[in-house]
Amino acid sequence: MKGLSSASPVLTCQQALELETSILQDESAQWAAVQRAGVSVANAIYLDFQELQPLPEKFRTLALIGKGHNAADALIVCAQILADFPRASVTLLLTVEPESMKPLAKRAYDNLKGRVHMHLVGEDQDEAAIHALLSEDSKGNGYVMCIDGLLGMSFVPPVRDSMRTLLDAINRYEHIGLRAAVDLPSGKGDISDEVCFQADFTYATGIAKKVLFEGIANCGRVRYMDLGFFDAEPNHALHASELVLHESILNPLRALRPASVDKRSFGHIFILGGSAFMPGALLMAVQAAVRSGVGLVTAFAPQSVAATLAAQVPEAMWVPWPESSNGTLSPRAMPLLLDRIDQCTAVLLGPGMGKDRNTEMLVQKVIQLVEQPVILDADALGIRAIELATKRKSSMGPVILTPHMGEFMHIAKLDQPDYSNETLMEFCQRYEVMTVLKSTHTRLCDGEKVWYNVCGGPVLSRGGSGDLLAGLIGGMVAKDNPSIQTSTARGIVLHGEAAQHLARAHGQTAVHTTQLLDYMTDVLRST
Repeated sequence: MKGLSSASPVLTCQQALELETSILQDESAQWAAVQRAGVSVANAIYLDFQELQPLPEKFRTLALIGKGHNAADALIVCAQILADFPRASVTLLLTVEPESMKPLAKRAYDNLKGRVHMHLVGEDQDEAAIHALLSEDSKGNGYVMCIDGLLGMSFVPPVRDSMRTLLDAINRYEHIGLRAAVDLPSGKGDISDEVCFQADFTYATGIAKKVLFEGIANCGRVRYMDLGFFDAEPNHALHASELVLHESILNPLRALRPASVDKRSFGHIFILGGSAFMPGALLMAVQAAVRSGVGLVTAFAPQSVAATLAAQVPEAMWVPWPESSNGTLSPRAMPLLLDRIDQCTAVLLGPGMGKDRNTEMLVQKVIQLVEQPVILDADALGIRAIELATKRKSSMGPVILTPHMGEFMHIAKLDQPDYSNETLMEFCQRYEVMTVLKSTHTRLCDGEKVWYNVCGGPVLSRGGSGDLLAGLIGGMVAKDNPSIQTSTARGIVLHGEAAQHLARAHGQTAVHTTQLLDYMTDVLRST
């Protein structure tokens, strides 16, 4: 992908440790990095907490503190909380005496002395005793958040018994609002223990670790805190096969447009979809495409619903398409598309299309005849159509797929869910396609690299989210950005960032899917 500043490599814990050692060569550099990490994590937690409720001025924070660099990061987070919220309170659960801490952790602890409550968790304390301590400390009210700074990327299993007891006790303690792990949840690493801190969010500091993305890792939602490590070591990003996307990939969309442009300067997306019984998916894809910034949108809709849909999105051009007896798009009407095809810069198929022999034939014809980039979503994700992608001429644009895991299992002919990058990479290479695999961490793969998206969240776990994503990706690709990978990634990140803004404003539950579109403006006008 062009623009390596918009993605950073994902490394193993051992690779990350070696890289940090080479970059942070003295205590001064290490301390500066710890401070950047702690402040970044604190600010990110403030934002993420708003998905629960507005952050109160007076709140209780619990921090689990070990002896190493993770403890230093967590202690800096606590210091920042006290600086930003003078009425807040912080309780530290220490697993070692302060004198036994490593220099950075001891330095961060000394800066907090006298401003926090502190308890040393002994090896003789069981889960009940720890729960009683927490109840007494919080006066039965619990904690707004818990910061995990026990174990970091140097951890080697097993977790010792006393710390295992502490982790189990915290995981089962019900009176915590948000559980945040610094860099890695304690107990996670290249080789993980069976017990670990159950995080709602993990804030990866400086380097995103592979364990956070392996399968459905029990690390909560991942946030990446860029500390500038790869500004000094750009070759790691250049040669990495796994990368995490930065929100900064959206920066070109935030710039002023040149004065000498018109609608034709920003591409033209064709969208084929909908059916007599499922018009809403097409409507949402078109709404998202219109909001993507693409210059023109033409939607081909079943003739029985086209007029109704056109009244709801008049910005798009609507072409009524003859229907089959099933209420789906008839493949006999292909001239409606092909006669206009020179006008478009990308084609999106699938939202609400329905799956029958008619739509399968239609998608296959598009793959065979349309030279522009083609995005296949939802019901357009058929095995035969994807096999035809390998027969497209080299001069034709790429085929981009947007499946969730159930759809991916079907087109990749898998018997069970498989979240490995190896399987995804092999699939993209075999069929010569680009794939946006939607999941907890949506991945973009072009057969050579995998890019992780770490924005979004459970607010997207509702019908229509994928239709909006398909429309955004289609619009971005149609705008003819520097590369198809970059365009696709921008659609993914904008979708996720808007979802976060929506959840912070209204929570994760009582929202409409299409409300997400109204928060794209906030994303693109933020600094």
